[in-house]
Amino acid sequence: MISETNIMKGAMKILRNERNRCQSCGMPLFYDKKPKVHPHYCSYCHDGSSFRDGKATLRDMQKKVDELLVARNANRGQRLYMRLRLATLKRWRESRAYVPKTF
Repeated sequence: MISETNIMKGAMKILRNERNRCQSCGMPLFYDKKPKVHPHYCSYCHDGSSFRDGKATLRDMQKKVDELLVARNANRGQRLYMRLRLATLKRWRESRAYVPKTF
């Protein structure tokens, strides 16, 4: 039988993992090869002073992440989740660049 304590522990772990994602591409920050470049962004997206792809739009990032997920054999559901999840990240919320698009 699953206890409420175990459910809460699981929920807290999920929240920690979601909070510790790059706020541009959604990659979990513990996978970053050069941590500490920026507290909210991975080293692939931010060099410490500016975004590496400064003129990128949300759609550009969605396409880039989708291509990476296809290369890693992610299923359609995972790809759709990331497409929608990207729009909730800090960089894209602040730019108001969210334009929904289906694939």
